[in-house]
Amino acid sequence: MDAAASNTGTGSATATTIADTGPANTKGSSTGTTATTAITSTLTPPVASTPPMQSTPASITFSWVPPTQNSDGSPISNLAGYKIHYGTSSTEYTQTLAVANAGLTRFVLDNLPSGTYYFAITAFNAQGLESPLSGEITAKL
Repeated sequence: MDAAASNTGTGSATATTIADTGPANTKGSSTGTTATTAITSTLTPPVASTPPMQSTPASITFSWVPPTQNSDGSPISNLAGYKIHYGTSSTEYTQTLAVANAGLTRFVLDNLPSGTYYFAITAFNAQGLESPLSGEITAKL
């Protein structure tokens, strides 16, 4: 899964820009339903890289390409959603926000106090198996 983020702080975040196939969520929750089936392996880890676009102050917009394969190369058949992990120290994610809708590919996290934040995204399946963390995204708000 490639991830992207944008913010309006004085700094910038790094991530991969990707297509938006789901509605933006501006209140920290998700909507919709997803059909799931059984899976026997773990999910492929997400990846993050290029610079973001700017949006509103004290908010950051994430977008990603859903993973299509498990780590063993088999197709994903029961993707359940994503988790956005974040904190104010690199690789120390003290907050986790679950986006329990596999159909979403965009999420807005708002009302963040000013500061520097570090983010990583994971995917999870219906059994609760979670992929490794994506590359870290840094944003200064």
